[in-house]
Amino acid sequence: MSIADSAALQFRSIKTLMLKRFRTRYAGSRAGYAWAIIEPLAWVFVLKFAFASHSNLPPIGTSYEVFFATGVTLARMWRSASATVMGPLMKPPRKTFPVFSRLDQTYAIWAMESITGGVVLIVILTLLGIFGMDSMPNDLLSCIITYFALTVFTFSFAAFFAVIVFVAPFMAHFRAIVFMVMFFTSGFATVLDRIPPAWREVISWNPLVHFIEWFREGFYPGYQCANLDLEYVFTFTVICLLIGLVGERAFRRRALAPAA
Repeated sequence: MSIADSAALQFRSIKTLMLKRFRTRYAGSRAGYAWAIIEPLAWVFVLKFAFASHSNLPPIGTSYEVFFATGVTLARMWRSASATVMGPLMKPPRKTFPVFSRLDQTYAIWAMESITGGVVLIVILTLLGIFGMDSMPNDLLSCIITYFALTVFTFSFAAFFAVIVFVAPFMAHFRAIVFMVMFFTSGFATVLDRIPPAWREVISWNPLVHFIEWFREGFYPGYQCANLDLEYVFTFTVICLLIGLVGERAFRRRALAPAA
């Protein structure tokens, strides 16, 4: 089988798995669609009521709702997608769809979660725009590139953490804590340059901070983050991706072996 035929076969497998997952998760359930939008919207308005009393204007832009939406929606997509993508990497494929490989299932879930997160972001910004807020990105292409890079990081981090859990199973008990800490220190409620230097040095190790700042640079005209470090983000993403894919390949036999 040629490389082109193999790629076409894998694409069809991933497409089939995406459709199966879509039917399982959303088909016939309006609540599934609604909750995907309601949850991040709730975050936006809770943050507004918590922070708007201190100032009439957000750190950048003219709307607290839009400012929080450009942060918490991205961070929530990462947290939800990373946890979901780890699923098929941590159990044999026979428990879900035995015909397909674990990586095919992982790619399908990743693509589905990434598309869902993108649609949710668009819907939320559109709703805010309908209510008179300035929710149109200044540089749409930059925002699209940033979002795609974030989805790649999401897959890379999920694969990396799955390998960590496989090597050190006790880390599975800390997964929720790690994800929660990264989510709440992602900077969705502020901008990196306004964080006190001592805290900024620590928070800057969280790649999510840089993705949110990068997205906001494209979203808001004239905004530039002095502490944005794309080199760190790209390096971290590539390292996680390599460790994740190599680790998945190296431990595949043991992972697929039936439990004693």
